[in-house]
Amino acid sequence: MLIGITGGIGAGKSVVSRILRLKGYQVYDCDSRAKWLMENSPAIYEPLIERYGSEVMTSCGLNRIMLAEKVFAIEEERLWLNALVHGAVRDDLRIWCDGFGRGIGFVESAIMVSSGLDKMCDRIWLVEAPLELRKQRAMNRGGVTEENLEMRIRSQRFEFDRLPADIVERIENDDSSSLLMQIDELLR
Repeated sequence: MLIGITGGIGAGKSVVSRILRLKGYQVYDCDSRAKWLMENSPAIYEPLIERYGSEVMTSCGLNRIMLAEKVFAIEEERLWLNALVHGAVRDDLRIWCDGFGRGIGFVESAIMVSSGLDKMCDRIWLVEAPLELRKQRAMNRGGVTEENLEMRIRSQRFEFDRLPADIVERIENDDSSSLLMQIDELLR
């Protein structure tokens, strides 16, 4: 069984994933695997080089600044890159799932529907928190400007409405609910 873990920025999906890892479960982190694949998978870096030139890869790895300038300025480029990376992540996830065999595995992604991962999941856990609390958590983590945070929140706005309702379980992570109790209940 594959269970998806999703939610907006600052909702707490990574906290849920950490708890599951501490309980001994396998969790595939889409963000970290996508970053790794972009630098190590010929299925991604070769098309990047073909499209943007050899300077997209440096001796230190992927030139993320250059790539961001290319893909965030032109919608068509962003869509092309997303299709390339999402396809590679889905393929990598299939291989990962074969590796853990029978039992329960988890996949963490903020964009479960946009990436097509929702179709691979038997269940989806949607981690939710009030918007102001999510903003506060994201700003406290650092590495994000208020403007960038607002942009990310807007871009995710419809993602969770499109989740297949018949397989979604909600986890409320508002600092007053017991996150651990909710996870244990869902695991039962």
